Amino acid sequence: LRQMCIFRDNASSMMDEFSTEFEVEYLDTLKRRHGTSKMNANNVYQEVIANKHHIHMNATKWTSLGDFVQYLGRSSKCVVEETERG
Repeated sequence: LRQMCIFRDNASSMMDEFSTEFEVEYLDTLKRRHGTSKMNANNVYQEVIANKHHIHMNATKWTSLGDFVQYLGRSSKCVVEETERG
């Protein structure tokens, strides 16, 4: 209950913090494990969530992995290519 009150009082800043942490973790996993190779976003996401201390996507400002990947493309943090597989 205490955690819910803390979140209620600081929802925007906490969500921004979680979003930043998730983004850093995702990009670090992509860079460390795959370098500049083309990768399916879901495969990288599966590697991120394999860490038991990962930030859950539902704690971020993105509603889906697709929204997150589109954000990475728009912000020029990744080259995003849509394929038949998504």
